[in-house]
Amino acid sequence: MSRVTVYVPCDTGAVSLGADRVAERLARECRDHPVDIVRNGSRGAFWLEPLLEVEAGGQRIAYGPVRPDDIPRLLEEGMLSASTRSALCLGVVDEIPFLKQQQRLTFARQGVVDPVSVASYRAHGGFAGLERALGMSPREIVDEVTESGLRGRGGAAFPTGIKWRTVLNAPGEHKYIVCNADEGDSGTFADRMLMEGDPMSLIEGMIIAGLAVGATRG
Repeated sequence: MSRVTVYVPCDTGAVSLGADRVAERLARECRDHPVDIVRNGSRGAFWLEPLLEVEAGGQRIAYGPVRPDDIPRLLEEGMLSASTRSALCLGVVDEIPFLKQQQRLTFARQGVVDPVSVASYRAHGGFAGLERALGMSPREIVDEVTESGLRGRGGAAFPTGIKWRTVLNAPGEHKYIVCNADEGDSGTFADRMLMEGDPMSLIEGMIIAGLAVGATRG
C-alpha cells in the first residue's frame, strides 16, 4: 500500500464537533499503516464537520460528518484505498454541491493547505505576490492595487488602493500595519476561518501592505 494522506480539520468549528478526537482515533487505528495525518482548515461546510479528506490519485475523497467511533468501520470499508462504499463517503471534495458552485478567491487555499506549513503554502502559490512586490516601489504597489479594484472585506467594501495611498502620503516617522480581525458582525466567521485555515495569506498580505505604505511595524 502506497503512502496516504488524510486531512482532518483543525478549525474551531470542526474541533467543537469532535475533530481532535477523530484525529486521535485515526492516528491510533492507523499506527501500522503508511498514513500521514494533516490538520487542515475547514471548507466551510460545517454541517459535514468533522470532514475527513483522503488524498488519492490526485484527488481528495471526502467523508463526513465523521465521529471517532466511525474510524474502524471506515478503515474496514476501504477508506484508505479510496474504493469505499461507506455511507459517509461524499465523493470528490470539489464535486460536493456546496463547493462545486463556488469560485474561491480569498478562500482558495482554505481546507487545501496545512495552515502551519510554509512549504505547503508555497506549494499552492503562496508568497508569489510578495516576491513580485519586493521588486516594486511603494507607489507602484499602491497603483496596481488601486487599478485592480480590490476592496476591503468589511461591510463598506472600501477601496483598498485609496486606503493604502492615504497612508503612503501621510507624514510620519513610524507607520504601522494592524490586523483587524474583529468578528463583530453577527454569525460571521470569515476572519476566523481565514486565520485558522490559511494564516500565511494574512501574513503575506500584511507584509505587502507594509511595503506599500512604508510601515516599520506590524
